[in-house]
Amino acid sequence: MSKWANWNVYYLESVNAHEAAPIFVQGQISDHVIHRGTVSTGGLGGGANRNLGDYFQIAFDPQHRANVAFSDDHKLSPLTINGHTGNDDPDARRLIRANFTHELMAPSGIATTGFCAVGPGEPGPSLTGGGRLGSSVNFGFIARANPLNGALEYQDQAAGYDVHSSNGIASVTFSGTCANFNGNAKLNGATGYTFSVHACDVADPGVGYDKFSIDLSGPSGFTYHKDGTLTGGNIQAH
Repeated sequence: MSKWANWNVYYLESVNAHEAAPIFVQGQISDHVIHRGTVSTGGLGGGANRNLGDYFQIAFDPQHRANVAFSDDHKLSPLTINGHTGNDDPDARRLIRANFTHELMAPSGIATTGFCAVGPGEPGPSLTGGGRLGSSVNFGFIARANPLNGALEYQDQAAGYDVHSSNGIASVTFSGTCANFNGNAKLNGATGYTFSVHACDVADPGVGYDKFSIDLSGPSGFTYHKDGTLTGGNIQAH
């Protein structure tokens, strides 16, 4: 067979791919034909060649130069099959090898020095905890300032209330090892409620020392309040 398709490795990059009309830079990065003939694009079906095994990996060094690993079967195996020794013979036995190449310089337009981006900064304070108030109340929460993140779960078995924060927390403030945080909540699966929590890490372990209080409000003038010292669990400032 002759006039097989010749396959090379290409590298395509864009620095504005999120825009409506992005610009891409493309280049051939293999210095030789890595495969001749067909390649499989049919998953597990069909009979196309799978020698390359879809093996391509790419990473960037600190100067934004691409480092690429890829499969290659362009070399004929020394263990030939009688009558099948040509480069373009689909029945010839080949050596499948991993290859590596890298860019000598970053593409034009890529900034490799100077101030490029703002990092996330130092993590802010956080307060996490879980435990019990008496025999009927249990809770768990996390409240973090930077980035703003948090969640609350609260159950009062005596009152029949099951509370879960909805879409994280809206705000949090810290004072020493105490925090106040609030947000939207679901009560027994129903939306339209809000919660406000005040919690303190007083000692470690926290039983008999750490403080937790919660206020709920909702439709038709609904309100609920509970506070106390932990009878189980711990609250931890970070």
